[in-house]
Amino acid sequence: MPRRQVEHSAAKLVRDWIDGHPSVKDCMKLRVINLSALARLIMDDTGIQSEEAALVACRRYELDPSEKINEEQILRVLRRSKIEMRTKVSIITARPDWEIFAKLEKTMNALRGRSFALHVIQGSESVTLITDGAIADEIEGIVGKQDLIKRENGLVELVVTSPDVIEEVPGILAYLSSALASRGINFLEVISCYKDTMFVIEETDMVKAFDVLNRMTVGR
Repeated sequence: MPRRQVEHSAAKLVRDWIDGHPSVKDCMKLRVINLSALARLIMDDTGIQSEEAALVACRRYELDPSEKINEEQILRVLRRSKIEMRTKVSIITARPDWEIFAKLEKTMNALRGRSFALHVIQGSESVTLITDGAIADEIEGIVGKQDLIKRENGLVELVVTSPDVIEEVPGILAYLSSALASRGINFLEVISCYKDTMFVIEETDMVKAFDVLNRMTVGR
């Protein structure tokens, strides 16, 4: 293959690879990445044969000047946020047939005046209810076992409540998610509702997850 064609092919592969790895793009923006090491990594993943072509493509990769790292803005918002932890949380997943919505109305009426949180998420193949474990049996009874897909108990919900300015700062959910995921914490559910960002996790990850979020909100 002619040299120019090799370089063109490598440039596209490198560009596509970097575009698919936001964390690498952030490191490139901060100029804290070893391009030679990056080129070798991309070669391993894409099959590029020429290290020179891969390195040249990395050096020529054009970062969009409008894509700025707004970490300081994000941290300013998080330092004004607070964390709430709820234990003994249950997730009930049901089939989304037309009858389920009438049952959900009945569920809401049953909870009226009671201090139990209930989150309802409608997906294409299921309806998920996240609630306090103390009323999970009651809700499951309303939904009906015939429509139940699965139920998970003994979970933890972490709620980050931020000031109104959260609507003006992009990337906060991604920042929180990345911080937790980098510590090996799996999310069973993630919900964003106005000023609240909620993560439902396993109880075994509770302490680790709280520590990660707490460090960001207190500025350590």
